[in-house]
Amino acid sequence: MNETIFRIENLTKYYDDKLSLDVPHLELETGKIYAVVGPNGAGKTTLLNVLAGLDKPTDGMVFFQGQMIDCKSNIITDIRRHITMVMQDPMLFHTTVEKNVAYGLRVRSMDKKARNEKVIEALKMVGLSGFEKRKAYQLSAGETRRVALARALVLNPKVLLLDEPTANIDRQNAEVIEKLIQKIKSEQQTVIVMTTHDLSQAYRLADKIISLLLGRVIESSPENIFSGKIEESNGFKQMSLSPSLKILIKTEKKGNVPKGEAVGERSEAVRPEQSEGTTARSHICIDPKDIHISNQPGESNSCNSFLGEITSITAEKELVRLKIDVGVEFIALLPKQDFHKMNLNIGKQTYITFKTSDVHVFGN
Repeated sequence: MNETIFRIENLTKYYDDKLSLDVPHLELETGKIYAVVGPNGAGKTTLLNVLAGLDKPTDGMVFFQGQMIDCKSNIITDIRRHITMVMQDPMLFHTTVEKNVAYGLRVRSMDKKARNEKVIEALKMVGLSGFEKRKAYQLSAGETRRVALARALVLNPKVLLLDEPTANIDRQNAEVIEKLIQKIKSEQQTVIVMTTHDLSQAYRLADKIISLLLGRVIESSPENIFSGKIEESNGFKQMSLSPSLKILIKTEKKGNVPKGEAVGERSEAVRPEQSEGTTARSHICIDPKDIHISNQPGESNSCNSFLGEITSITAEKELVRLKIDVGVEFIALLPKQDFHKMNLNIGKQTYITFKTSDVHVFGN
């Protein structure tokens, strides 16, 4: 049974009265990779900083192996010895790779011989054997990221925090880092918490995905996120993504619900008789797994159904990711066996359908 290494309770973090993070409860276990995903400003980096003890929550508690992290207490120094963090744009000292990687070991007063052995081992792990005497300014962006990873791993941390580990680097270095993340998980019990904008990467690497939107943990994947004003007409709610595209949202009213459809050349417009009210700007989110693909439009009155064209197909573990253009882009995830049965290909016209109850609404 995996040990709970982090536990968060009723955590909030504000910057200048603006909410950055609101996490009622979260537990992270040893031996797992967690991918923190969400749009810019969702609170991903803030969460890493709080876990690292670099940023104090406005309210709430964070526990590390049962001990509360208190940035003002002496205990934080001991806790930080078990946690390393690699920033998206890591800074290296203007010296050799060897001295950069060995820095933490020197601070911990490890003798030179043992230190050198650890450095060689760490550089081998990140695929940079022989780089010991290379100067930091001679490294590419990808190599710099890998040296920063070696500097973190040489300390044998219990927790490794990675902020966008493969952002803005070439594919070759990104692939090396991804393989390294998987290797650390398979060979050690290190908890890895990584932020990423790449949902494909999150599905490939992570045991669990933590989705953030507006600082809050949401149950659905942070894809198919749209923002706008929710209009209410005749007791029914909808968000207009464009003059020709309206998404219906579940309400408590009973009766005949107008179907959500794309309008224009592809289908008929659904227009309310009169506008009864408009809410403040909100966000809606539809989980890609809740979107169904078919050759026919959805028949239920409690669903949204749009005709679109498949523009991209990629495989991810046991799932296939489809991008469908219905006037705006939607992402759908299908089990591989269902995908092969449907004979889908790029350029094919298909319907996407999802229930009004699968449209999750988040205020500003």
